[in-house]
Amino acid sequence: MNYRQRGFTIVELLIVIVVIAVLAIVSVVAFNGIQERARLSAHKSNLSSIAKAIEMYYADNNAYPGAAASGCVTWVASPSTGALYTGLVPSYISKLPSAPSSSDGSYYAYCWSANSVDYKLLRLVPSGSVPAVESASAIAPFLVDPNRGTRGWAKWSSGGSAL
Repeated sequence: MNYRQRGFTIVELLIVIVVIAVLAIVSVVAFNGIQERARLSAHKSNLSSIAKAIEMYYADNNAYPGAAASGCVTWVASPSTGALYTGLVPSYISKLPSAPSSSDGSYYAYCWSANSVDYKLLRLVPSGSVPAVESASAIAPFLVDPNRGTRGWAKWSSGGSAL
């Protein structure tokens, strides 16, 4: 009698399991990197939109949105009050964008100088550093904020770097 066994050997099954595990690990790591880059892209797009609206406001009013005294406003969710909101919405931008949700607690800030001659628009994290994907070359045309180091990056008017 010649019996022929059908099926896979244990070695073949182990090789298939190892290959599937390696593929799963690679895809999870790649997915995490994609999320970080997508969040960075959203931050840059949001701040670019706000910066363009601020510059249009300046072109019309010869001053940046703000008040006679210097100040700052911060937000995570789209604000509906404050100096920046009342200056820009709805004439220059339909609404101020919200910061994309993330585990780092990031938020946006807008600071202006006395008499609104300069401004700084920032993306910040409450403590620690921005994610590594947000390198100096990746955040261009924005710059690392000289006053807040690795906590954020910003765009500012010619005299606004000190804000």
